[in-house]
Amino acid sequence: MGKIECDMCGVCCTAYSISSLNKKAGQPCKHLLPNGKCGDYENRPQVCRDFQADYFCYFLSSLDKDEQISIIHEIYGE
Repeated sequence: MGKIECDMCGVCCTAYSISSLNKKAGQPCKHLLPNGKCGDYENRPQVCRDFQADYFCYFLSSLDKDEQISIIHEIYGE
């Protein structure tokens, strides 16, 4: 399997906390659009710029959004 491409599911923009945006874990980012894209892409924080889709994202893509977020919270304690 090659490089995992982001499918813009929005899970990372919901599940994780983003301190620079004062966003709590489990809360959708205020910039997250319904299509999974960032509404302020050019001004997104460095943590968002650095995020890379990986095999974990690939695994999560087989689940629904609530299950995805629940697993992230269980693993990372977010």
